[in-house]
Amino acid sequence: MNDQTAQTMPSVVVLPVEIDVTNSQQVHDQLLEALAPGVDVVIADMTSTSFCDSSGIHALMLAHEAAVTRGIQLRLAVSADGSVRRVLQLIGVGRILSIHSSLAEAIDAGGSGAEHR
Repeated sequence: MNDQTAQTMPSVVVLPVEIDVTNSQQVHDQLLEALAPGVDVVIADMTSTSFCDSSGIHALMLAHEAAVTRGIQLRLAVSADGSVRRVLQLIGVGRILSIHSSLAEAIDAGGSGAEHR
């Protein structure tokens, strides 16, 4: 069996409607838990997330660093319309993480680190 055949479906972590200082550590922990051996891609499903403060973004970036260390790709699924997507664009997260407009798009995506609209 070659590496292409051995790849599994991405692991999806559905994130809460609001991510702030009260739950950002839990979000980080959920993402780290998904970075298990044998997983190639983890998708943070933020399509229902309507608010994410700086502590939430920090949790995403720390999870990204852990994913890179383990050779796992972290992708974000973030609704194209809404403040969360706008904040991620403004601070340049799309230059580091792969951002997609839907969960289906994130699942089907290739390996680029660039933002997808």
